[in-house]
Amino acid sequence: MSLSKYESTRGTTQLARIARALLGPCIDVLREVLAKEISPPDLERKVQTYILQNKKPFINKKQQDLVKRKKYSDFDITLLYFLFRNICSIPQHKNKWGNNPELTDKSVSANIERMRILRNEWYGHATDFSLSDSEFEQRWNHIFQIVKDLEDYLGTATKYQDTLVDLKTCNMDPGSVQPYIDKLKTVEEGLQADVTNLKENVKRIEKIIQTSRSKEMLRKRKSTGGAAPSTQAKRAKKRLTAQDKLTLQNSETQKTKQPREDVVLKP
Repeated sequence: MSLSKYESTRGTTQLARIARALLGPCIDVLREVLAKEISPPDLERKVQTYILQNKKPFINKKQQDLVKRKKYSDFDITLLYFLFRNICSIPQHKNKWGNNPELTDKSVSANIERMRILRNEWYGHATDFSLSDSEFEQRWNHIFQIVKDLEDYLGTATKYQDTLVDLKTCNMDPGSVQPYIDKLKTVEEGLQADVTNLKENVKRIEKIIQTSRSKEMLRKRKSTGGAAPSTQAKRAKKRLTAQDKLTLQNSETQKTKQPREDVVLKP
């Protein structure tokens, strides 16, 4: 049986370069963004506070252990995205977390979102085991721009951009290509579970907000001595007031029509 179908080619090597970029400098720059937003000593406290407030872990046992160890270099994209979205104070992009950002949006959250989407998209490309030259150039330029924007936000060096420049043309041994493709293919399950959990979190938070508003309305009604009068009750009160005025006017009219008694002066 011929193995030509599975041999390394220019296309498989280009896919492996994408995998190396996503699994290397792309995640590393996100880890530095997290370090800028939350110092490692404060991370566990902030995560525990979030869990207590929402009464649900939202992250699995392995991720909780990673948070306790505070070693950011071990954090994967799934945990990083959860922390950016729920724990950090990074403003969400115009289309909000979990959605594709606008092309012109250069905010930090928009680039974090793009990184998550890239990791998800490349799982689909990994099943083809290859990228054409045009696809590779398009994807590579997209990745490079995201990393550049994030390094501009960090305000430090350009080490991750420099790493990408080297990765694009460095020699890749045929035996090293497939492991990167295989590793890239393993990320989808975690990302899909992360998106599902985030959607559940949003629904839960919306329910909490609705319950809180209902309780606040009830409290205000009790403080004013009962429920606010309905529109029908208000109209009835207005009609009653008008009738009272009419009755009072009729009474005054009757008084004026009664004959006056002559005043008799006694001698």
